[in-house]
Amino acid sequence: MGFSTASLYVRVNTMNTLGITEEIEYRKVDIAIAQLFESISMFINENFLLSISLAGASEEIFAGLLKAKDGLPIIEKSISRIDELRKDTDVSVMGKKNKRDIIREWNHVKNRTKHHNKGEGEFISFNACDEAYWLIKRALENAKKLGVNINNEPEFDNFIIINACL
Repeated sequence: MGFSTASLYVRVNTMNTLGITEEIEYRKVDIAIAQLFESISMFINENFLLSISLAGASEEIFAGLLKAKDGLPIIEKSISRIDELRKDTDVSVMGKKNKRDIIREWNHVKNRTKHHNKGEGEFISFNACDEAYWLIKRALENAKKLGVNINNEPEFDNFIIINACL
């Protein structure tokens, strides 16, 4: 009595192996909301390192949902604005970097804290507070563009006002 790999895959994915919870269908927007809410909570508690991962994941889901609705995620809008400034002012905003290089730079810490690639060193230096802050801001902007409210955004804003000199 055998079964194919495909049927095994279906079986494994539909079984309640631990017996703790049942499989639930989640809306992607709800996942992104939960991630961003927890990222902000961690940020406020000065757990900046973990805040980076959750904010980055949330930002990417919100961006994907925006693109699916023909919307423009904040990172894309920012690049467009840089291009406009370059054209309108003849000033080299962000140097001569192209879109791909700018986005790679902006996502560098988010990606390096999620992955380790061959040839990379064991250490990375960055300001975790700043990186978490900007990822949260990007995720919040994308959420707003989707009409999504993040309940603890006021606490995030208050934390910044009280603790930072921007």
